[in-house]
Amino acid sequence: MTRFISNTIIFISALLLLGCGGSSSSELSGIDGSGAPVATSTTGTIDGFGSVIVNGVRYNSDKAQIFINGDVAMEDNLQVGYQVNLTGSIATDGSATADKIEFTPNLIGAVTTKNSNTLVVMGNTVKINNDTLFDAAISPRNIEGLTPGTRILVSGALAADGSITATRIELANNSTQQLLGFVRELNSMNMTFLLNQQRVSYAGANITLGNQNLRNGLLISVRGLLDNDQLFQATQVNRIATEFSHNIKSASVEGYITRLDSTTDFEVAGIPVTTHAQTRYDNGDAKNLAVGVKVEVDGKVDNNGKLLATKIEFERKINNKIAGKITGITIQNNSGPGVGIITGTLEVDGSSIRTTATTRYDDKGNNRIKRFNLSSLQIGDSVEVTGYSGDTGFIATKIEREDAKDEEVNERELEGIITSISNDSFTVFGRKITTDSATQYRDADGNPMSAATFFTIAFGKRVDVRGLAHGTEFLAVRIQIDEDDSGKNQFKL
Repeated sequence: MTRFISNTIIFISALLLLGCGGSSSSELSGIDGSGAPVATSTTGTIDGFGSVIVNGVRYNSDKAQIFINGDVAMEDNLQVGYQVNLTGSIATDGSATADKIEFTPNLIGAVTTKNSNTLVVMGNTVKINNDTLFDAAISPRNIEGLTPGTRILVSGALAADGSITATRIELANNSTQQLLGFVRELNSMNMTFLLNQQRVSYAGANITLGNQNLRNGLLISVRGLLDNDQLFQATQVNRIATEFSHNIKSASVEGYITRLDSTTDFEVAGIPVTTHAQTRYDNGDAKNLAVGVKVEVDGKVDNNGKLLATKIEFERKINNKIAGKITGITIQNNSGPGVGIITGTLEVDGSSIRTTATTRYDDKGNNRIKRFNLSSLQIGDSVEVTGYSGDTGFIATKIEREDAKDEEVNERELEGIITSISNDSFTVFGRKITTDSATQYRDADGNPMSAATFFTIAFGKRVDVRGLAHGTEFLAVRIQIDEDDSGKNQFKL
């Protein structure tokens, strides 16, 4: 593997930050007062293409250098859900250009165990939520499509405890094993260290650390093989830089808080962040900052190389999900922040859903479109939409178009919080769900429960509903209470 470019910031942080409004390019451009394009760095999830959309900003990528695992690649090799580091510039009119885009997987290896919402790969916990994208080659396209022994590539958000919240999972196409994380328990005598939950031996490895020495807390990527004693024998050790190069003036970083000494001295995915009296907070405030909390930070880089936050946005819980047919689409034109990104509203079986500049799009239809967005959808398309309930209703964080199946023409699925309830019906994000004598009810552990018990306790609960659609009517066939915010209690009709 070729050497990573050491003057870029970490490219493994999270999340999409799920539900974030994205960077405000108007705040970042012309930051030195000259009005000239500003050199910027963005760490986050690819939400879509046309050219490349990351953290709510559309970057023209026509002339960008693209690297995957340090090797030269093409834009077609990038996928929605990849966590990338992008360097480029933002102009005063909000338009942005990418100079370099880099992607390194969090891990590549075989699944050893799984439960309803987590996988274990090389001792590392991989968390699955409603916004996790599964490649079309995985069938079914959820955690049920993976079995112990399946080799996968995972991209996602690395937390301080070494767990990974996956934004994308796909099948691995070679025998390479790879892991990315912060060095812990370094033993220079035995030439081993702990990376997340995996013990690694670096004896005989080709080590590329730039101007750094191997030490605890260093962010690295290792490649090699897991031996019969479950010791990872590294053949390559590469440092992932967590500082900004000298020319970077603005930045956007999304991920977990991995260190917090104070509200003015903390790290997001290993990147140092500071705040000031003018820092704006969305969906929370300074007292909500804590290790393990997922945020998106936008701001400028100060003279000490820290990201001085102008805005910090906290992750929203992705409690809503609906799978069905599109019954309406409205397109809006964006200017300012999010310039060039298509947003608007769509209806799924009559339920209104709003999109934002950070809504993630993935096309898994018969004629897959790479540069897929809201304008690519048509009335009658089958989609699965996840998101959250905001002040303006259902806000989409992910939209996937799926193949239409004749035998499933009336089958529907939705997940959300019950906001009103009567004797034989209830409402989820404004959608009335009716029941009948054949409806089955399950508690959070999947155990059967009576209709009377369900309607007594269900108000305010999160539920996973499978049923049948007849026009705008929705008849529940099976309902399961799901008190896990990750929303991955699985069942089938």
